[in-house]
Amino acid sequence: MSLIGRVKDRALLELDLMLWRRSVRGLRHSGRPVAGKTVVFCQLMASIATVKVEALFAYRLRELGYRIAVILPRTDPVLERIFLATGPTDFFFAEGSTNGLDTSQADRLAAQLLEGCRTPEDIIDLEVEGFRIGRNALSKTVREMRIGKMDPSNEEHSTALRKAIAASLLAKRSAEILIERIKPSLGVFNERGYTPAGEMFDACLLAGTDVVQWVGAPQSERLLFKRYTLRTRDRHPFALGDDTWEELQRKGLGETRAGAIMDKLVSHYESGAWYNRQQLQEGKRIFDREATRNKLGIEGERKVAVIFAHILYDATFFYGTSLYPDYETWLVETVRGAIANTAMDWIIKVHPVNVWRSRMDGKPMEQLEAIALREAFGELPPHVRLLPADTDVNTFSLFGTIDYGLTVRGTIGMELPCFGIPVVTAGSGRYAGNGFTLDPPTVEAYQDVLRSLHEQVPLEPREIERARLYAWGAFFRRPFLMESFRLNFNARTFGLPHLSVDVEVGSGVGDDQSDLAFIANWMDDLKSSDLLARDASMESSKQEVYSQ
Repeated sequence: MSLIGRVKDRALLELDLMLWRRSVRGLRHSGRPVAGKTVVFCQLMASIATVKVEALFAYRLRELGYRIAVILPRTDPVLERIFLATGPTDFFFAEGSTNGLDTSQADRLAAQLLEGCRTPEDIIDLEVEGFRIGRNALSKTVREMRIGKMDPSNEEHSTALRKAIAASLLAKRSAEILIERIKPSLGVFNERGYTPAGEMFDACLLAGTDVVQWVGAPQSERLLFKRYTLRTRDRHPFALGDDTWEELQRKGLGETRAGAIMDKLVSHYESGAWYNRQQLQEGKRIFDREATRNKLGIEGERKVAVIFAHILYDATFFYGTSLYPDYETWLVETVRGAIANTAMDWIIKVHPVNVWRSRMDGKPMEQLEAIALREAFGELPPHVRLLPADTDVNTFSLFGTIDYGLTVRGTIGMELPCFGIPVVTAGSGRYAGNGFTLDPPTVEAYQDVLRSLHEQVPLEPREIERARLYAWGAFFRRPFLMESFRLNFNARTFGLPHLSVDVEVGSGVGDDQSDLAFIANWMDDLKSSDLLARDASMESSKQEVYSQ
């Protein structure tokens, strides 16, 4: 970028900071409140948008008597000013906080640890004093290299993994030192898996700190909040907590909600609102059964199973346990089973987020799934076909067309069973084991299911009811409507890449009865694992006026 371009971007960023400070002017304290406890915000993988959101959380927690501590990789005047705009904040920096452990020492330790790892599972299970070094480092490696699996014979892969483990060890040391120094009673995270955020997440839990994660919900105007303990740290943020699931089962769904959830699932796909922040429904159409089967190349009344592929390199190892060491191996071995079962048709659905992810990464849209299958099998037989990420077929078209679904732990495993369609899982950590999915416990049992899948009958009414109850909780009871601010995933403020996602503050942000106050009280409560939406029926139509 030219000097003029850099000066212009800096000026626009300064303008955004000025507008941000003005939008939160009613939240600032004139002095530091008396704090009896400390909350730490992990911003080791910070973006301007996540910092703005957490600055708003910080304001409300400050009102509840919390000292605000923010961990950044290094000093960053822009991010610091965003937090300081809402009140006094203490900043801590990960760089230089490793207490003598340097890169060369960490690299040697990483090499020693890798010598003891004989299989991919050994790497995934690698822990050092309770820190999940292997999961974090492996996730970081495949994500940065955009690969589906590690090849131990590939020197580039091995070197990258060793460096990632070394970085994880450095992050572990830094996290231990900072958490001991800060002594937080509450930790707030957005990113909690990749190094170095994953190590800070582990450090908080190992120190007995109450930990909360917030993430985007399927509906773009809502957020999800989950509380974690050491026992539940491998749960997906979309998973229902045990207490939430027990409460839902006690209350039941009822006829009204049973109908409402089906209406909402349909309407979200029809409107394109489902995961709209990732443009998953962009350019998609809903086709009827006959048209869908024609587009899929299905002849007659042959049964159809869809293999719902995951993003091979994204959040691969964070959650639960998996039958296979990575998503690519699962995909290849599932397709191997599909090739062997000629009694039905099999469709491999490449995840549509490939389009959005490639755009966000500034990379060409390589469909790694197609590459992996081509390398493994060459040309697929006629009864096994690929549905690409950029297909014009809306996923909902499949719901009235197919007979079975297969996934490791994808969202589809909560959706298809609502329509009576059996789903076979190959991993835990999200919804498996709750009575509405087929969950083979071993690779051998999984392959047995594939061989006879065409004989599997549709779900029974009891199983469908449990699926709808779980989906109601996950999709519509937990997503929390944000009315005091909006996280705009398509903001592109001033055309700046750093502000492609931005926060718009509403006029009611400082109200004592605001959503922010409700969220902060839940964070401080230390009880329920899931924050439940105040508008449980999701019928709120209130519109907020935003200004910045």
